[in-house]
Amino acid sequence: MCFEIDLEALRFEVERIQQSFNIKVYGCIGDSPALKLMSNMIGHNGYYPCYYCDIKGVHIRKPRKRQYPYTPTSNCRTVNSFYVHSREARLKSQNIFGHLGISILEDVLDVPLPHGIIIDYAHVSLLRHFRDVIRVVASSLAPAVRQRIDDSLIKQRFPHFFHQLKNLLLYGFIPHFMNYLTTDQLSFISLFTIGIRLLHADSVFNHTTSVTANNLFRQYYADHHKY
Repeated sequence: MCFEIDLEALRFEVERIQQSFNIKVYGCIGDSPALKLMSNMIGHNGYYPCYYCDIKGVHIRKPRKRQYPYTPTSNCRTVNSFYVHSREARLKSQNIFGHLGISILEDVLDVPLPHGIIIDYAHVSLLRHFRDVIRVVASSLAPAVRQRIDDSLIKQRFPHFFHQLKNLLLYGFIPHFMNYLTTDQLSFISLFTIGIRLLHADSVFNHTTSVTANNLFRQYYADHHKY
């Protein structure tokens, strides 16, 4: 089946049916490189890279990366600020709070920016952050300990449709690493693990499930500099 999208009329036509459909586009999801291009903003390792807030970030010389310290009250981007700063960036041809110009999504989405930008959690949580956590933790353990953990993970049954990092995050990390980490280290990483599990699970705390997950993530973010 073939179809054509008319962006001007916000509809698409299906060739075989010969019927037009009006569509509503509520959001665009993708990994950071894709969203960077579509939003016309700076990359995730630059200053002011967040699509939702105005945290500038701090340059760390040794790893030559930017980090974004936790602040309890961050300034969130608004529909108005996103609109104004993107146009200022285009007019001046320079970076304005992370904006490099006007986003192509403005002509596509029916939800105003930045609300229409959806970050792909799998890339942010699993392929980026949790992978780095595993590397740091594993490098701190003796080779013999890592081998024991590998052997025990091989014996554990996981859902066949889960990604390996997802298996490790949701089911494997806490039970297999708990005997080799300090109480503080285990408690810290558990904030992230349990927060992700709450987002995957049913509403175990009714309407407060997402609130509980958010509180765990905020505490994890606040304590991140200690570890």
